[in-house]
Amino acid sequence: MSSQKNNGALKWTILIIALTQMPTLALSPATEQIRSFFNRELAEVQTAMSMTNFVSVAVSVIIALLVNRAVITKKLSVVLGQIFLGLSSIIALLFHSRFWSVYVLSLTIGMATGCFVTSTFGLLFDNFDSDERQRLAGYQTSFINLGGIMMSLIGGLLASFFWYGGYLIFFVDLIVAALCIFSIPSYKTPKPLKNGAPASATRARINPRVYYYTVCIFFFMMLYSACGMNISTHIKNGFANYSSVAGLCNAVQMAGGAFAGIFFGKISARLKDMILFLACLLLFAGYTLLSFFQSSLAPILISVFLAGTSLSLFMPRVTFCVSTYSDPTNSALTTLFISSIAPSMGGFFSPIIITNLTEALSSGSTVFRYRFLALAALALGIAVALATLSRRRTEKA
Repeated sequence: MSSQKNNGALKWTILIIALTQMPTLALSPATEQIRSFFNRELAEVQTAMSMTNFVSVAVSVIIALLVNRAVITKKLSVVLGQIFLGLSSIIALLFHSRFWSVYVLSLTIGMATGCFVTSTFGLLFDNFDSDERQRLAGYQTSFINLGGIMMSLIGGLLASFFWYGGYLIFFVDLIVAALCIFSIPSYKTPKPLKNGAPASATRARINPRVYYYTVCIFFFMMLYSACGMNISTHIKNGFANYSSVAGLCNAVQMAGGAFAGIFFGKISARLKDMILFLACLLLFAGYTLLSFFQSSLAPILISVFLAGTSLSLFMPRVTFCVSTYSDPTNSALTTLFISSIAPSMGGFFSPIIITNLTEALSSGSTVFRYRFLALAALALGIAVALATLSRRRTEKA
């Protein structure tokens, strides 16, 4: 009974942490505000903000190595991550008059997500069986999106008053850190077993399919991240209070993800990996529709809702598949690939590749950018579908 209660507390803690897992959504509505306040180019602002992703990867690699070698526990890394996220709000409040503060804040938030995101997924992998993992992965994604909704709305509202308003939301993470101290079990990564006894031999080898899913989520997140990064610029001429509207768009995008997450379990069980193709089709549809509207609120909200549903079909499926190829001796590394390196680097390279490439092809046109993204999403979906069908034929042979 005590074990069941502890597992129940852990489930809710994982879901509460998920509410804080996409902090950049509280900040993206302010992209145009930051550009105007500091008089910088859009690509420069986007790159400064996306530094979070680069730092997150570097920190998550260090954390994964320390966890995997039983130097620290996953509990400690989660608590530290929440504390770092809370500290970013204090930094924003004290140092916001210089452009370098955007880099410092990105560094702090990157350290935070690098500490807690990977380890939170590791807790999911280590403490629940296959059926529970699939259900909880769907719920976790819904909570990630629910947190994104709240951050987008509040961040967009606060950004309309001052550009650093979204960062102030992260005060709440200091409370979440306290919750984690009491509800997350403290254990170190077990050493691999050999003939029933602990051994210092090599840990379980990582299945090649983990690398396949890592590549998939990298390209998907590079395309998906561009939605929130460009929405405020896309609609700035259509709405007077575009920061608040951009926040609303991000919230509706997350609402789409929360909605899709409710049905993920059943859809995933039926479609298997073809759900990834469906996710890419939804992203294609959302971006295509969005490219035709810059000042009509209803179709814009429908567009971002469709784009949002794609994340809650793609991400939890990839997470679940990787979990089936992991065990406690290598879960720190597999979660590192799928929850940190791939999505973070996808987000980091999104403005570097997508924004600069589309600017070179059609300067200043977010319409062209979203159409380019739509075609890229369709191409990714086709590639994933072909790979899935090929693997099915190989398995049947």
